[in-house]
Amino acid sequence: MTGQFSRMENRSVPRAALVVPLLVAFLLTACGPASTAPGATTTATTAPTTAPVVPGVTDTEVVVGSWGPQDGPAGAYGAIDRTLDAYFKMINDQGGINGRKIRFIYENDSYQPAKTVAAVKKLVEEDKVFALCGGLGTAHNAAVMDYLVSNNVPHVWPATGTTALAVPLKKNIYAVQLNYTTEATLATQYALDTMGTKKIAVFYQNDAFGKEGLDAVQAELKKRNLPAATGVSYETADTNFSAQALKLQTSGADTVILYAVPKPGGSIIAEMGKIGYAPKLLSSSVINDPSIFQLAGTAINGMLIEAYLPAFDDTSNPKIVEYQAFMAKYASKEQIGGFTEAGYAYGQVFIEALKRAGKELTREGFMTNLDKMQNFTGSLVPSLSYSPTDHAGVKAAYFQAAKDGKFVTVTGFITLK
Repeated sequence: MTGQFSRMENRSVPRAALVVPLLVAFLLTACGPASTAPGATTTATTAPTTAPVVPGVTDTEVVVGSWGPQDGPAGAYGAIDRTLDAYFKMINDQGGINGRKIRFIYENDSYQPAKTVAAVKKLVEEDKVFALCGGLGTAHNAAVMDYLVSNNVPHVWPATGTTALAVPLKKNIYAVQLNYTTEATLATQYALDTMGTKKIAVFYQNDAFGKEGLDAVQAELKKRNLPAATGVSYETADTNFSAQALKLQTSGADTVILYAVPKPGGSIIAEMGKIGYAPKLLSSSVINDPSIFQLAGTAINGMLIEAYLPAFDDTSNPKIVEYQAFMAKYASKEQIGGFTEAGYAYGQVFIEALKRAGKELTREGFMTNLDKMQNFTGSLVPSLSYSPTDHAGVKAAYFQAAKDGKFVTVTGFITLK
């Protein structure tokens, strides 16, 4: 018996060792988790966090995009993006901004809004741009504005004067160019009050750009209880403007205000000259470039053109001396003029915003610092200010007169009456 008991005892030890832990585990599970005493705290172990990914930004690079026509009726504007590209190359040669070089991608939309949409989606969704700088055209900006707002893509200096950029306020869009409503109102006031104008006609592009100019002229005339202007429109695909020139002549207008891009604008001036019609001429700033002289011929002499950047050939201005030196080194194949001057100025404003955003670059930080920009005079823009409630940019202009292939400044800066 003793031996038999001894064998049973030896077998029972490992069985107990298995049963007891299982029983304890069962009881703990049945009773549920232990409660935390009132006032006690618990510490959770979490995975390490990583910095959020900012589109278009790495430790060494920031990707910036734009679009505009490199061909077609508005192809002359292609110089803007080409000059902006050259400006960013200069910045890269100087070491970049906050340790990052700029990779600039610009798309050719041939001045067709449908192509603009495709180009901008590519820039945002495939190229993953951090921000846009430039981007030309009123209808073209309108076609992508909601998309850029919904994707919170910063857009600095869209290349248009449409009031819609800043009214109502868009958090991510920063206009610089004088808006077309203010510009056309200034032209109308100057024509009536200084030039002795009796009757106005408007030659305008049949889209949001041209219509904003026409509407502003009509509004100023209505405010003064004067007859409405005769509007004569053109389509961007038009190549013959003889019919429009005849309509302008038969309107009896002694002053014609142009809201046209360079090729149609220059062509209508030349056509008016051919038929002996020589009204006083005023134009939006959008044709403020030497290329207009080749298109218009001598009939352009005397035309007043609005401007908000300094005269591009005024070498008494140190900023223009710097611009021309840049052109000689980085964009020698381009022409000194309003379009290359604009591209250079776009770059200046964008780079200033990038500097202010600092090393820890985010879209929100970039826009927050732009909102704090007050009376910035470090670019060709005489003074530029933004706030969280005002992204309108420039609010004054001056007039230049076309004379023998050059633009001659004839007024100081003018604001609305």
